[in-house]
Amino acid sequence: MTIAISFSVFLGLLALGLGTIAASFPDPLPLQGSVLIHDPSLVQRASDGKYFLFTTHNKAGILTATNLAGPWTSVGSILPADSSINLPGRDDIWAPDVSFHNGQYYAYYAVSTFGSQNSAIGLATSPSMDPGTWTDHGQVFASSSGAAYNAIDPNLVIDEHGSPVLTFGSFWSDIFQVNLASNLQSVSGSPTQVSFNSTSPQPEEGAFVWKHGNFYYLFFSSGLCCGFDANNLPPAGNEYKVFVGRSSSAHGPFVDKNGKDLRNTGGTLVLASHGNVYAPGGQSIFTDSKSGKDVFVYHYVPVNSPQPYSDAYSTLGLNAIDWSSGWPVLTNL
Repeated sequence: MTIAISFSVFLGLLALGLGTIAASFPDPLPLQGSVLIHDPSLVQRASDGKYFLFTTHNKAGILTATNLAGPWTSVGSILPADSSINLPGRDDIWAPDVSFHNGQYYAYYAVSTFGSQNSAIGLATSPSMDPGTWTDHGQVFASSSGAAYNAIDPNLVIDEHGSPVLTFGSFWSDIFQVNLASNLQSVSGSPTQVSFNSTSPQPEEGAFVWKHGNFYYLFFSSGLCCGFDANNLPPAGNEYKVFVGRSSSAHGPFVDKNGKDLRNTGGTLVLASHGNVYAPGGQSIFTDSKSGKDVFVYHYVPVNSPQPYSDAYSTLGLNAIDWSSGWPVLTNL
């Protein structure tokens, strides 16, 4: 979510191997109508197959649909009365991460402002995900100025021992993990770094861990997320892209396809700008019970919009994932 960035980001992305990559990517699923979102988390309710989409802003906005292609309808927010966390940004809410555990839905969210480390990760729970059913449990973890990390962009994963782990971070020293207590409402122990881009200003954020087969895959976004000027775009490769590494443990170490540790500026490219898709990122994954496919969920800035390259029109992107190579390759839905 941070927008303080410089040309050195481009150099960092080159270090990830982007300078020589000429990849092609599938277009996202065509949607009915406009679906303006940022940092999407998509969950399918088991009881009726209904899709719930959660987004940054609008106090953690909620959209629903009965088909992935839509139409999607905005139905409310997770925290319509703001977060109970007493920090600037409590009336905005960033990057909700929603998943089902212990018979209820858990939504980890971030409270912060752009460029600040005075941030916190909070938790809300609901039995159904419907608006009006969410209970705010307040702060789970926080950061302050001078810390190695920034406590935003949370993601919950259950490790190989059945224990909850929170992955988080944005810029500074990038991506960290901290163990959670069994009630999933407080932390246990100290954060550990799991991914780092050594090129200032360390442009990694939006981590998401997904278990497939024998591996845990750590996805992250790197580069400039937003604030684009169509008449003064950053150098190609400086904008958001999605990378991945994997490990046999949810705690890492995570390595890319070439065996490079993510803590040493590693990462295998998953998705980058192409066609009408610019600066894709803010990713998550869910398994669609209707198709049986793992679906890659992300936002992107459309080139063709009433304001080209404006993140005010940030749009939902959906693709299927082909895991046959042992690495995620996006395909058409």
